[in-house]
Amino acid sequence: MPKNKNNLSQWSLFLLRVVLGVIFIYHGYAKLFVKGALPGIAQFFAAVGIPLANQAAVLVAFAEFVGGLLLISGLLTRWTSVVLIIEMLVALFKVHLKQGFFISPPAYGYEFVLLILAVLVILLVNGPGALSLGKKFKNKQLH
Repeated sequence: MPKNKNNLSQWSLFLLRVVLGVIFIYHGYAKLFVKGALPGIAQFFAAVGIPLANQAAVLVAFAEFVGGLLLISGLLTRWTSVVLIIEMLVALFKVHLKQGFFISPPAYGYEFVLLILAVLVILLVNGPGALSLGKKFKNKQLH
């Protein structure tokens, strides 16, 4: 493979990690730090049948916020991807699938969740890439 194509691949992985990381940070931040958001999320989780809704809300908020930071840094990218894939699959089957494809209000369909899942699978398969702290530490456990 030509060197410049490999370089573009590394920049592509970096871009995917950063953009997805920012999205997850914003969603996690809103759940953790916006007044009244976490109880509202827990109530919603209970309404859609997610067990231990209060604990699940905290876990999801933490996974999104910290997971976003880890994705951006490129640390523990594969493990983070697994956690977030599980979260997105639960969201897909518990909430979004029955609302149709499009995310136009009042329905919140599954098109965006599918896109997030696709990017997470790409990161799971490829790891963080060369432009990451995980690569800088050269420790495969951090990928």
